[in-house]
Amino acid sequence: MVKLSEVNLEDSETMDRGYIGEIFNSIQGEGLYTGKRQVFIRFSGCNLNCVYCDSREFRDLRPARCRIELSPGSGKFRYKKNPMRSVDVLHHVKRLVTPSTHSVSLTGGEPLMAGDFLVEVASACRRAGLTTYLETNGTNSKMIEKVAEYVSIAAIDIKLPDHQAISRSNWHDLFMEELRCIELAVKSGVETFVKMVILPSTRAESIARVSRQLAKFEVPVVLQPVTPAYKIRNAPKIKHVYQLAEVACRSGVKEISIIPQLHKLIGVH
Repeated sequence: MVKLSEVNLEDSETMDRGYIGEIFNSIQGEGLYTGKRQVFIRFSGCNLNCVYCDSREFRDLRPARCRIELSPGSGKFRYKKNPMRSVDVLHHVKRLVTPSTHSVSLTGGEPLMAGDFLVEVASACRRAGLTTYLETNGTNSKMIEKVAEYVSIAAIDIKLPDHQAISRSNWHDLFMEELRCIELAVKSGVETFVKMVILPSTRAESIARVSRQLAKFEVPVVLQPVTPAYKIRNAPKIKHVYQLAEVACRSGVKEISIIPQLHKLIGVH
């Protein structure tokens, strides 16, 4: 089990209150649902430190304020105090839903760090008849077990060794926990797919090793060429990404897609 952080999730305010970074309406820019309009609930805090992180401003586990979009897609925000009640989160979500909105993205940071507050928010969204879409690094199988019944779709990231999300000596434990989360999501009937960010430094050996394990679950896999951010200055060559896709397929992955970050390409939040 990978330790999420020094913070004990059981000590967080109450299951009905938690820390949110922002709530807004935009399009999903990654993975198999790229282009679908969603309301995003961005939970605060992250337990990993990827070299390509593009949301470092939301790493604070307990920010004083949450920013909330004034109207769907406006890009204009107001601020509310944290911690927030789940009923208030749902109120803002429902206010930002449009007829073309596909689902509610439970994202971060890392949403599993929210503990029971994530479960409360996800269940409230489901009770309101909304489709829930969990975006996670898959580092807490206990929380996946708790929240799975309230999740419609799960996008689980696999962190590769060159992502430097965690020390290399702990990478195997991290990967095993991600696999456990995938297994639990699939067994719970959640529509699940896996995403791997591809760097210029990503090695075929890493993709083969990971793909042999992913093949057991028969889940779709998305290779996402990195958008330069934080410590990454260059995107991988497309020929390199093609080669890695072939490696993944030869290693047992049956369904693979290459999808860049659409929201970065078209310049939306």
